[in-house]
Parts: sequence; structure tokens; C-alpha cells
Amino acid sequence: MSGEAPQITALITGASSGIGRSFAHAYAARGVNIVAVARRIGPLEALAADLSERYGVKSTVLPMDLSEAEAPQDIFDALRTAGKRVDILVNNAGFGVPGELCEVAWKRHRSCIEVMAVAPVRLAYLFAPSMFERGYGRIINVSSLSALLPPHAGGTLYYPVKSFLYQFSLAFREEMREGGVHVAAVCPGFTETNFQAAAGGTVESVSVPRWLWTSPAQVAEAAIRAVEANKAVVIPGLVNKTVAAAFKLLPAALARRLVR
Repeated sequence: MSGEAPQITALITGASSGIGRSFAHAYAARGVNIVAVARRIGPLEALAADLSERYGVKSTVLPMDLSEAEAPQDIFDALRTAGKRVDILVNNAGFGVPGELCEVAWKRHRSCIEVMAVAPVRLAYLFAPSMFERGYGRIINVSSLSALLPPHAGGTLYYPVKSFLYQFSLAFREEMREGGVHVAAVCPGFTETNFQAAAGGTVESVSVPRWLWTSPAQVAEAAIRAVEANKAVVIPGLVNKTVAAAFKLLPAALARRLVR
């Protein structure tokens, strides 16, 4: 990748913190220019300045709220107007909604679906055709280990949405195969980000032992290596791999009981 780096640009959603920020640093360290998308302009500008100082790459910041239906189109239009192409798309933005389905305002659920299901698909829909035409592209969809596990009460929306993104990645990968576009789903387990705080906190975030958690940098590096190797799925961390393998072998009824 290093020989092509000056021409390569990565678009990263949810780039201002956590896993998204680690993706920005990991790609910038490889000489890749960054388009950083998140809701807040301040953290985005701080990230861009940091990337420029550390790695000498060009960074474009786009403060966008992906819960707004037309945000993906606005991103696409802004970059096209600026004459910037996207070679790498990292669909990372997301948040959880704690509580049972009918206890939470519908607007919050709708925002979750827009950010974690609709926006990733639409961004892929908009940017993948030009990648296919050029014969080069990378798309990383940040799903979750929960996509591979039975859902539980309180995970009524999050688990299915992440499962959708996981399945979408596998299907879209087949469509892009002949165009040199690699599509990968990354399925991290518990990761040390502000995700839980943004979601309002979860039972798991305070009850899971710290040794089971993965760093954002580990997730980003594992995902980048996987998509370059054209792997369909990556599960960062040995513990997470073991959990996924174990639940794959368990009878469905037993797996549901264990999660419950």
C-alpha cells in the first residue's frame, strides 16, 4: 500500500473517538489521506491537526449527523464537489440504545437504525461503483461480536442491526469481488471506547472483567490487515474468537439460555 499511499483516501465515519479515531491513525500512519466524519467539529479538527503533525497526510473533516437521512448523500456530494475520491470506506459510526424496545422513544431507535444500518449501506451504494470501475477499493463495516450471538432482552435492536450489517458485508463482498473491491466485516467484542457512555451505560460495561476488553487500536489494525488480505470476517482478540466459535457449536436453545 505504501507506494500508492499519496493517492489513496480513506473515509471514516465516527472518526472523532474510539475505534474510528484508531482507524484514522492506523491509515494515516500508512500514508493514507483521511476524510473524517462525525457529529462534532471540534474533535474532528483536533484529529486532523494531530494526523497532519504526526504523519504529514491531508485530512478533510465533515461534521455530519448520520442519523439524518440525507447525510450520506451530503457527504458524497461534498467530496465530489471538492474533487476528492474515496478509495477506502470505513463504516464505523454507531451507538447502542439501552432499555427494552417499548420503553425508549421511537426517535432514538430510528436514529440507531439510520446510523448503523441505513447510512453504511447508502455510503457503500454511493462510493463502491467508482471503486469497482477503478479496480481498487476497500470497505470495512464495523459490526460486532453480538452479530454472531443470540440476542437478549435489552439488545432487541442492537443485536439485529449488527447482524444485518454483518450479513450485508458478506453479500456485498460477493458483488464487489470481480472489481477488486475487498469488503470485510469486523466483529469486535468489548472495546475500550466511550461507546458505553454514549449509550447511557450497559450492564455488561460494568460487569465484564477488564481482561476481556480489546483496545480500539487492536481492532483497527486487525480489520485493516484482514481487508488487505481479502478476508470476509475478522474477530479481533483470542477470547472473542473463542466465544464466537463456542456459540457456533452450541445448540441454539442452549446458546440463548446462556446469553439470557
